[in-house]
Amino acid sequence: MQIIKSGLLTTIQDNGRFGYRHLGIPQSGVMDSRAQYHANWLVGNPSDAPVLECSFYGGSFRSEQRQIIALTGANMNPKLNDISCKMYHSIEVQPGNMLTLAYASEGVRTYIAIQGLPDIESIIGSYSTYVTGGFGGFRGRALQAGDTLKWKNETPTDPDRVLPEHLRPHFSKQKNIIRIVCGPEWEYLSLTSQQAFRKTIYQVHTDSNRMGIRLIGTSLKLQEKFSMTSSATLPGTIQLPANGQPIVLMHDGQTTGGYPRIGKVIEADLGRLAQIPPKGNLNFRIVNEQEARQLFLHENKKRFTT
Repeated sequence: MQIIKSGLLTTIQDNGRFGYRHLGIPQSGVMDSRAQYHANWLVGNPSDAPVLECSFYGGSFRSEQRQIIALTGANMNPKLNDISCKMYHSIEVQPGNMLTLAYASEGVRTYIAIQGLPDIESIIGSYSTYVTGGFGGFRGRALQAGDTLKWKNETPTDPDRVLPEHLRPHFSKQKNIIRIVCGPEWEYLSLTSQQAFRKTIYQVHTDSNRMGIRLIGTSLKLQEKFSMTSSATLPGTIQLPANGQPIVLMHDGQTTGGYPRIGKVIEADLGRLAQIPPKGNLNFRIVNEQEARQLFLHENKKRFTT
């Protein structure tokens, strides 16, 4: 596959790297794991196989070999040889076929699964691209026009799969409810700020990316002057910087931080958060740890298609 026109940020991602946060290496990996799972199922890949993650705008790709592909996640109005092609279907492409993706009309990130494995090196147990660190994926960077990717699959077989309608996501810029558990420093928020956090409809800041999602809303305050040593963070950790506007750390975010951790987005909702576009709205709902575990198990069950 040759990149004819690069998107705004198209990278190779899989499940990410685990066990290296103590060395300052973030998880990386797909921002929407449910979309990755379904894309890989559609082409007959293992669920954790690497995919292309296209953010906001996809660009265009020319197939250099016969391939089986599938597209999930954000709707970028995909076309194959200038003819609209369906998402959530396995698609057979021939040498010379051109796949084009426009700007996302719903959601933020589109995932392209290609049957087989990319012919690139796995770095620290993962194919994921960590752009800030300059390693993983294709030369440690986003894909650019002129790049050529090869897949290790000489005899692709079309599984002829379609994802059932009830398993497909529905993206919205409005009325997104994101569930969280309280973080270690939640109790340091003033009671007024705790109430405001529950009621505020936050807007996603345009300065949001794979490192973190900045939010705009009611400014939150701590009960008193607060200081803390740098402490561990994870994808989904909600930090409260000095300006009182929350930041949700995402998959390329730092592994430690000195800001209060007022909450943590539950795993079942992390991918949904990643698909809310800039200037989209959301509000938080606090759940307990037991409910978060039940929602995680329920989300995993929703991924099964047979």
